[in-house]
Amino acid sequence: MKVVIIEDEKIKRITLRDALLKEGYEVVDFESPIFAVNYIEQNDVDVVVTDIRLPDMDGMEVLKIIKKINPNIMVIMITAYGTIENAVEAMKLGAYDYITKPFSSERLIMILKKIEKYKELEKENIELKKRLDERYSFSNIVGKSKAMQNIYSQIEIVAQSDATVLIIGESGTGKDLVANAIHQLSPRKNKPFVKLSCASLPETLLETELFGHEKGAFTGAIKERKGKFECANGGTLFLDDVDDIPLSSQVKLLNVIQEKRFERIGGNESIKVDVRLICASKVDLFNLVKLGKFREDLYYRMSVIPIKIPPLRERREDIPLLIEHFLNKFGRPELKFTPEAMEAMIAYEWPGNVRQLENIVQRIVVLTKGNVVTREALPSEITGAIRSGIDNIWNKEKIDLEKSVS
Repeated sequence: MKVVIIEDEKIKRITLRDALLKEGYEVVDFESPIFAVNYIEQNDVDVVVTDIRLPDMDGMEVLKIIKKINPNIMVIMITAYGTIENAVEAMKLGAYDYITKPFSSERLIMILKKIEKYKELEKENIELKKRLDERYSFSNIVGKSKAMQNIYSQIEIVAQSDATVLIIGESGTGKDLVANAIHQLSPRKNKPFVKLSCASLPETLLETELFGHEKGAFTGAIKERKGKFECANGGTLFLDDVDDIPLSSQVKLLNVIQEKRFERIGGNESIKVDVRLICASKVDLFNLVKLGKFREDLYYRMSVIPIKIPPLRERREDIPLLIEHFLNKFGRPELKFTPEAMEAMIAYEWPGNVRQLENIVQRIVVLTKGNVVTREALPSEITGAIRSGIDNIWNKEKIDLEKSVS
């Protein structure tokens, strides 16, 4: 810990310096407060011990300047003319302690030991908050609920393997964030992370996107093109909305997963690839298997490790944390929701999940002029839906009451 001593009495200054050096502190001493302030401006300092009566500048003025330079510097005031008024004023200006002359070096050392303990505790608290923030915001996935904590643990484990992962969750739950987190925590993190949404792509276009094509393979194929598998070689390929892949394309995809090789459309050369595959589906793929809309063998190849993301309505305790996250993201961390407004946000069903919540928070950020968000300021889709739900409950109770009376 670095200590600066400002004392115009030479013998006292040297005595204090030597005592603190003996205790292992890094000490710099000054007779002039002006030189001391210049030093503090240009160097990292933990504690300043300063006399109140000094040449050129009053100790109280030194205290004010130090607190402007760095409010985290602890300042101990010393004086031979101690009064209650001086002590009160010093503490109001931010002094850590106030001691009167004569005093022993041991007394000052005792105060410095207390400061050391305080700074250690402060550092521990900062580290704890950092760990909590990291735990509740895992690779941009925000949540402190038990369900999300379980997902964080799953991600950390599966990231270290090359096993195919199937992420299941409603639209807007953050399946792409989970896929990205798995890649970033994996040994492949410095290799490509390639994404492809299979939603509503016709068979020919999907296969071109996946496997690429040779020049002249079909009308419009004016040059050779690499597919996503080739682009992701050595890294990770994330296939979103695999539930939309046509049955005819599922066979070819199954062969690539099994053989780790494929041919471009219109080509004869077998291309070998090393790709970690992560898939995502907005519906339960096994239900599609039962309906004959998804190949059972492909399903088992994709779901080696399944990860299910709960919808937002099943982890409502995460909503305040997510709101805070998005307020920071959109540059309005000072915005505060009234208890009634926050209650309405938590009570809403969020059919669009986290993506919908993000859009709503962005709308609130743009439209809110002050720093307070009231329930009345919320979009009608939230307050109206809640009101409708209350009315439905009331109407049902009214009908049941009428039936029981009749």
